[in-house]
Amino acid sequence: SVLQMDIGGFHLLAVDEGVLISTHSAVIQATHQAIQSNGGLSTPFAGDKVLAFWNVRNTRSDHAARCVTAAQEVLQATQKLGLNVRLACTGGPASFGAMGTKTQRAFTVVAVCIPRGMLLQKLAKLIPFKVLVDHTIYSQISISTQCRLALVLPLADGKAEKAYEVIGGLQQADDEWM
Repeated sequence: SVLQMDIGGFHLLAVDEGVLISTHSAVIQATHQAIQSNGGLSTPFAGDKVLAFWNVRNTRSDHAARCVTAAQEVLQATQKLGLNVRLACTGGPASFGAMGTKTQRAFTVVAVCIPRGMLLQKLAKLIPFKVLVDHTIYSQISISTQCRLALVLPLADGKAEKAYEVIGGLQQADDEWM
């Protein structure tokens, strides 16, 4: 499972360096806490962009629920800071790690679901959704989480992908979350 986040209007904070630094620090702290406490692994933050993964180090059947829970916690924390965030949770196979050549290697992530998450974030700019999930995540959380069909996205192959808005909290099946 992959969580992607973008902060709407983040560039407007750059007007005041002090506000930018304090807000960015608070966002990083809250986001990192939400990801870590739900068993996720985050990549280095890139400005206001966040990319985090579940089911990487340890295989867990509840990785989708953990990803969505982290997204909801990030949403609550950033709303307290007065920020408008767009979060997308997508699922699918991914490869990550140090990739490249013998002379140049970098931490890289390759996953089909990342572009899908980027598309969901862009659509959330146009439509006021906060947390969107793709069908892969929805199929794993729909029993324990309130969601509603938000969008039907046409794909290049003529098929369609459904995206859902998370509108309710997750009901955890067990007390052991870490």
